[in-house]
Amino acid sequence: MLYTKEQEEEIRRVIRVFEGYLKDSPYLDLVWSDKVGFVLLKISTEHRSLEGESLVIEDAETLCEELFSEIALDVLLESGNDHESMAADEAEGAEIERRFLPFLRELPEYGTIADGCYGVAE
Repeated sequence: MLYTKEQEEEIRRVIRVFEGYLKDSPYLDLVWSDKVGFVLLKISTEHRSLEGESLVIEDAETLCEELFSEIALDVLLESGNDHESMAADEAEGAEIERRFLPFLRELPEYGTIADGCYGVAE
């Protein structure tokens, strides 16, 4: 067994909440492996290949952190910000929070994880 029953149920709950985002994202895919469990794939649409390392999802918290980070990165990419710093300006921070809100309404216990997925530049 790769996950406890409770772990798998919580991961599947997170997947249901983020289902639309995962489906719409051209850069992400979440797949099941009988060998390691859920795997988050990061995709290069330009090269039609996988970018970097695939991420084996150990628990729901890890999945949430990755997905919130991707949403924040989406905002920074759209605004042309320096993405390596993950420091959002005030407007970008507000947009990130706006995009997080639908997920946090259903997953309020992951609010502290969402808060750690971006910083606001001073």
